[in-house]
Amino acid sequence: MKIGIVIVVLLTTSVFTQEVRIRDVSNIDGLQEMQVYGYGLVVGLAGTGDRSSTVFTNQTMKNMLTNMGIELPEREINLRNVAAVMVTGTVSPFTKRGTRIDVNVASIGDARSIEGGTLLITALQGSDGEVYASAQGPLSTGGYQVENERFNRSRQNHVVVGRIPHGAIVQNEYDLHTFSETNLSISLSKPDFSSAVAMTTSINAFALADLGIDEPIARTRDAATVTLDYPRVQELLADESMEFAEFISLVENLTFTISMPARVVMNERTGTVVAGSDVRISEVAVTHGGIKVEITNRPEAVMPQPFTFGQAVTVPNPEQVVEERDMDMVVLDQNTSVTELSQALNSMGVSPRDVISIFQAIREAGALHGDLVVM
Repeated sequence: MKIGIVIVVLLTTSVFTQEVRIRDVSNIDGLQEMQVYGYGLVVGLAGTGDRSSTVFTNQTMKNMLTNMGIELPEREINLRNVAAVMVTGTVSPFTKRGTRIDVNVASIGDARSIEGGTLLITALQGSDGEVYASAQGPLSTGGYQVENERFNRSRQNHVVVGRIPHGAIVQNEYDLHTFSETNLSISLSKPDFSSAVAMTTSINAFALADLGIDEPIARTRDAATVTLDYPRVQELLADESMEFAEFISLVENLTFTISMPARVVMNERTGTVVAGSDVRISEVAVTHGGIKVEITNRPEAVMPQPFTFGQAVTVPNPEQVVEERDMDMVVLDQNTSVTELSQALNSMGVSPRDVISIFQAIREAGALHGDLVVM
């Protein structure tokens, strides 16, 4: 049997050392997105909302109606068409007032479904407590739930979570303290000293070749951060009559050689193996063999005794079959690549689950030169 779902990335060394743009693997400090959230109500549900025993939904509905001048009795009200929800979204840097953004809506009560509901206006605040947007509109759940009089239910997808495309309007822009008085920082998405140094070299080479600056304007602070001399950059922009946004655009589009770790990533549920050619395996012998145990049920019919009023019955008759396969052995030479190992395992008819076990055993033996990540 061939390996079921095993994907080995057959990348050569030249691919692993290809140049990437700074903007694709890093971000400028201070330009992070703002996550916003809020508490609200979804109305218009077909009897699938929160029950009356859901205290916070009941209280919120009463407060809203009271503020609208509607008098309510002291007793609880029926809320089967209303559900309490949390609304979440993300405001990107430099998002202007009036811009529409997508929001997600999720039930926090005991509603069975929020399909077909409409979110009432909900204020969305950031982690600093300031309100940055407001959301309202009809929900899209991408599923359904049907229930008949006998309480038989049919459901497709997750119907207590929905989405409102362009459902929120940005009300306030948040201040970005992007640049300090001394440094402008660029942070790598995946910290690595080699990559940080390569990025610094690329920026300084650009400053020398294109802008005529002899002194370096970029320095490697740590494995994740490259800093630019902000005062020197300001002087440069004044001399070159260049806007700051133009300078940042030029820096973001510079390329450098990123350092890729030697790593094997495996998903045990799907049997997927993703690896790069930089992963090497020392000389090792791999033996694969196993015992297959299969228990089958072959029911037998038992007839009643003669001259009795009994009936024929069927009784279970479990049968156990044990099958042991011959053990195979493959010897891998020193500096074998993951590609060659995968080909050898294919020749042995190894299953995806066994592939993961073999990789783990090779690592425990100290023969796998790289990180092994099991998802």
